[in-house]
Amino acid sequence: MTPVACEGSFETASIRRWRHCSCTPPGQCRKTPRVSRGQEVHRRRFLYRRLETLTETSGRFRLNVALPIPFDGLGTLEVDVLCADARLVVELDGGQHLADPVAYRRDRRKDQLLQKNGYFVLRFLAEDVGKELDAVLDAILRVLVRRRQSATRAEPLKFVRRGGE
Repeated sequence: MTPVACEGSFETASIRRWRHCSCTPPGQCRKTPRVSRGQEVHRRRFLYRRLETLTETSGRFRLNVALPIPFDGLGTLEVDVLCADARLVVELDGGQHLADPVAYRRDRRKDQLLQKNGYFVLRFLAEDVGKELDAVLDAILRVLVRRRQSATRAEPLKFVRRGGE
């Protein structure tokens, strides 16, 4: 793993993802993600509690669920928020998920595995839960409606023949 220079200290990218650098107090280093790991956890809980207050989603979601899908050498894959009946996963990412190529690739692999196993994945920036909560909730509700409609109207695939084939 390539060391990341941060004003007098060297840390690997994986360490930097989980804590601030040692050169300055938390939140003051320009290389530290704006949303800390603790803030991400808080925003996940906030979103979960908010989903529990809506009649359409109350009782349908669970927080921090380990699914029996092998991932990164483990026998399980943990998701932030899960609606099992609609097979919907909601993931909240801090800025480090976009800034760090290792984290970005890991998230893409996670999405692919979830999709391969029949889950629909919605990803939001953790800061959007605070700034754009209505848009986040609207997106979740729209997907739930579509997933319910497609489950009730499940029809076999129809193949169309093209002329001359």
